[in-house]
Amino acid sequence: MKSVLKGLFFYEAETCGGPLIDLYETDDALVFEVDLPGIEPANVSIKVYEDLLIIEGARDIDEKSASGDTRYLCMERGAKDFRRVVKIPINVNTVAGDAIYENGVMTIKFPKLKGKLIKIKIDRK
Repeated sequence: MKSVLKGLFFYEAETCGGPLIDLYETDDALVFEVDLPGIEPANVSIKVYEDLLIIEGARDIDEKSASGDTRYLCMERGAKDFRRVVKIPINVNTVAGDAIYENGVMTIKFPKLKGKLIKIKIDRK
């Protein structure tokens, strides 16, 4: 299974510094579910370059911690920028993609491209 993941993701999920991603397909779409708890959607950028999905963003520093009246004992969800690059494994219509943020999860959905038979006319010279 890890060899399949290495082909889809540039970083293994166990060692990547970016958000965790689930990837699945339905009959009509390819779906990415990205864990982004505590991150405002306005601070996230989603781009597609050829067959790569690029997700970038930043977590805002909590105002309480910035003012100095809070002392963290453990901070695993640090305020740092992130970038995740994922290979899109099947043919999809990236222009018709959409993203929805709900309960700390960004769901990015691309419709699959259905195979079309294209006939080419042959001209006689």
